[in-house]
Amino acid sequence: MVNKKQQFQSLVIGGTGATGKCLLELLLKNEKCKKVTHIGRSPSEIDYKGDKLVDITIESMFFINQTKSYWLENDIFFNCIGTTRSRAGSAKSFVDIELGISKIAARMASESKIKHASLISAQGANPNKWGPEFVHPLLYLKTMGEKEQTITSDFSFNSVSIFRPGFLNRSSSNNSKLIDKLIKSFSLPVNQLAKAMMLDAEKSIFNPVSSKKINFYEGNQKIKNMF
Repeated sequence: MVNKKQQFQSLVIGGTGATGKCLLELLLKNEKCKKVTHIGRSPSEIDYKGDKLVDITIESMFFINQTKSYWLENDIFFNCIGTTRSRAGSAKSFVDIELGISKIAARMASESKIKHASLISAQGANPNKWGPEFVHPLLYLKTMGEKEQTITSDFSFNSVSIFRPGFLNRSSSNNSKLIDKLIKSFSLPVNQLAKAMMLDAEKSIFNPVSSKKINFYEGNQKIKNMF
């Protein structure tokens, strides 16, 4: 039986992506997690029967400020939003999604007195990097750095954690082909990233520090070493 004082409530955005979905599944299995709220443009698609998951669907993530009541009484905010320029449709749309939505969500989490914020970024992220629209790899790293600032600057979180993975393995295949073995050797499985985020958030909630703390986890090996 889990002590009620050792339980937490969490809110997740980006829960339909590969890492976000794994995170939702882990949180739902975690006895220390009392409630999980997911907010997205579509349902989470998690095979779950019970009242622990609150699945909120909105027309656009840019309308996320209309979900204010669902942010209250949560302990942890997970930002798992992730898109690409091709999926977004343009460089501007990519920045609007990754940075614009993250800004709104961070403000919502801060105003709701959420204690810990956790965000997926990318290895090499740097808000000061030269990142013109016509060189997407540079724009990507610059935008990720600016996205990190949505939870590290001017907000009232007790602690924040930034995860900067390298190449991610989104496949659940156990195929023994050489190419699969090569990919697995240098990539980070998304379920491991999700687990690292959850364990780190638990530690931050149950072992708080007296002053604001910012944790950076750069590179796949450092994230793997958390276990």
